[in-house]
Amino acid sequence: MNYKHISIVFKKELKDIFRDKRTWIAGVLIPVLVFPLMFYLMGIGKTKMESNLQNDIHIAIEAKGQEAEIIGFIEEMEGIIVMKPEDPYLALENGEVKTVLVLGDNFQENIVNEKPAEIKLMYDEVSSESSMASSVVENAIRAYSEGVTLTRLSKLGITPEVLQPTVISWEAYVPEGQESKGDGAVLMMMTFLLPFLLMLYPVVGGMPAAIDLGSGEKERLSLEPLLSTGADRLSILIGKYLTILLASVIGVVTSLGGLVAASKISPEMMPMGFKISPLALTILISISLLIAMMLSGIMLSISVFAKSYKEAGTYLSPITIILMIPAYLTMFMDLKRLSTPLFFVPLLNAVLLMKEVLVDIINPLHIAITFSMCIALVVASLAFTKYMFSKESVIFRS
Repeated sequence: MNYKHISIVFKKELKDIFRDKRTWIAGVLIPVLVFPLMFYLMGIGKTKMESNLQNDIHIAIEAKGQEAEIIGFIEEMEGIIVMKPEDPYLALENGEVKTVLVLGDNFQENIVNEKPAEIKLMYDEVSSESSMASSVVENAIRAYSEGVTLTRLSKLGITPEVLQPTVISWEAYVPEGQESKGDGAVLMMMTFLLPFLLMLYPVVGGMPAAIDLGSGEKERLSLEPLLSTGADRLSILIGKYLTILLASVIGVVTSLGGLVAASKISPEMMPMGFKISPLALTILISISLLIAMMLSGIMLSISVFAKSYKEAGTYLSPITIILMIPAYLTMFMDLKRLSTPLFFVPLLNAVLLMKEVLVDIINPLHIAITFSMCIALVVASLAFTKYMFSKESVIFRS
């Protein structure tokens, strides 16, 4: 191994991949733009839907010939307009009304006799606006029901407070000397999203470079001239490996940058109101770097084995699916009750450790096991890559 040769190969490969537009698009442009664009468009859709619901909601009431006071109550509700189409269900299907309110048999009679009166809300399952409008109408019905309840209680001489013996409030417990980690929903979302990104984007950023530096060189017939130079194979391999690793790291950094940009562009869709301690940040960076190192070796060995650019893409694509599995498996795990044997499972341990440190659970045993496993996998991936690169039958496979 010659460090000068490694440096020359690294610089040469770095120039080659950054001259390729595919590398810039897949490794830099897409990770930077995907989250801001996705959450911006989601924000536009949400705003449009909310503005539509802020307008008067058109509904129809199927009373079956009954005269019920709830009809007058709803007609007087601000923001709700009661339509009288000939066919309420056809109007619902055509989007002319958002929901159809169906009163049960003997509705008003049951109300007067203090019996349960049935109401059915018919909505269009295809229309999200119909579903949300039905929720608004349901709140109007509940307001009517509360009014009827208060009337009945007053007749009995009972004040409503008598029937509400407890008042429930929620408050997160924050140990003395510590700060709140932020909103619970935001924390849950970020403990899923950050590990997901740190696992997936090393592949997204490094895959184009890995394919180009392995099977791509075979197709261009530029691998043989490189091997015939004075540089030994190990120096060439390390130069290529470092290039792929750099592309993987750039993919992670740009994706996180895109996440931060998304939080600035659409704060209502991508809130970032949570805090990460310096120790947790150090562990996150270290574990993501180890994952990138492991994946870079695996991607290079697969690319070298493949006969063509297309074949390498076919072999490497399933890696993204494999990396998504541990992120989804751990989505609803209780981070306070994680079993230690889980940290011996490759990839799963990395996701679990990331989730732990994001909520400031620092378990030295879990950290030691995960880092040991990851380092062992990095060494194994490098050894396998070296083995693949040393075999003539693999390099000149056609």
